[in-house]
Amino acid sequence: MEAMPARETASAPSVSFDGAGVIQQRDPVPYYFQLSTYIAARVKSGDWRPGQFLPSEQEMCGTLGISRTVVRQALVDLERKGLVVKQNGKRTKVASPKYEGGLMQNLQGFQQDVAAHGRKTSTKVLNFEVVPADVEVAEALKIAPGAPVLMLNRLRFLDGEPQALVVSYLPERLCASLSREDLASRSLHEILALNYGLRIARGFRTIEAIGLDRADARLLRFKTGGPALLLKSIGLLADGTPLEYFVAKHRGDHTKFYAQLVQAE
Repeated sequence: MEAMPARETASAPSVSFDGAGVIQQRDPVPYYFQLSTYIAARVKSGDWRPGQFLPSEQEMCGTLGISRTVVRQALVDLERKGLVVKQNGKRTKVASPKYEGGLMQNLQGFQQDVAAHGRKTSTKVLNFEVVPADVEVAEALKIAPGAPVLMLNRLRFLDGEPQALVVSYLPERLCASLSREDLASRSLHEILALNYGLRIARGFRTIEAIGLDRADARLLRFKTGGPALLLKSIGLLADGTPLEYFVAKHRGDHTKFYAQLVQAE
């Protein structure tokens, strides 16, 4: 039932860095900016891959003949741009690309949205069971509190990196046999549409900033209290019947949502 993602650990060694031509001593451009520009170019070109470690600050100082202050200023600039991740007590590594999603302006799910951008996604099903609807879920799905709902808890990966925790709730009466489906490798919305004739026609969605608790941070391989974007969404059938209520937590350092705005007539 699970599709296990690739991991970036031993397969992502340190980058190759000989330092030749990185710093032009006679160039009036500040040294930190020269170093930041060089590293950014290597990352954006794909020469240096997500998860690979940069040389230590001490190594860069020795190789380039610059001060640690210069190196740190360059790394701060690169981290601000989302190109590297500086971990406490560990070396700096090349960051994974951000997920730039359109989930705030269309009804397609995470898997379809990622595929549309040419990225790779995988899913691990953490839990799938029938539970009684609590007050929040019951209100969203317009059912009585305590009514049976299918709760699907998934960890979604983007290019092998954990990206989001998504918990979906669906009225059991509409798709009771959903537990027999392959929800690790197929889109939930695709299964609902093709196998059950249930298509989401419209919906409502909210987004807010939160800090991750310890359990969620561990699953997302992020720090406790780290920033995340919380999405809550209600998907409705064409006749207005609520089909799905989901709560998703996206890593804030890997995510950027966008929306298209038009002038009201």
